[in-house]
Amino acid sequence: MSEMTKAKEKILVYEPVAEAPGASAVMAARPESLSGKSVGLINNTKDFTDEIFDVMGAALEEQFPGVRVVRYRKESVSGASPALMEQVEGECDAVVSALGD
Repeated sequence: MSEMTKAKEKILVYEPVAEAPGASAVMAARPESLSGKSVGLINNTKDFTDEIFDVMGAALEEQFPGVRVVRYRKESVSGASPALMEQVEGECDAVVSALGD
């Protein structure tokens, strides 16, 4: 009798696949240009996000004449407060949210 036929143990197999995504959000329409627009940069408080936004803000200002870069900082890595989201929506034409580390 071969080794294969002797084995009667059950083997537990894990499937490393994430759950199906929920409902997807619709992204806002992109402006044709960022020239003369206000772009919000939302910092989520992770390490090095300030450094990332320093470079990104400078690149935006160089590439798009008259762009106004507005920086915001969330209270923590979790979702932004409704008050902050309302402020950003009222002040910005486009928004970038980034993670550091």
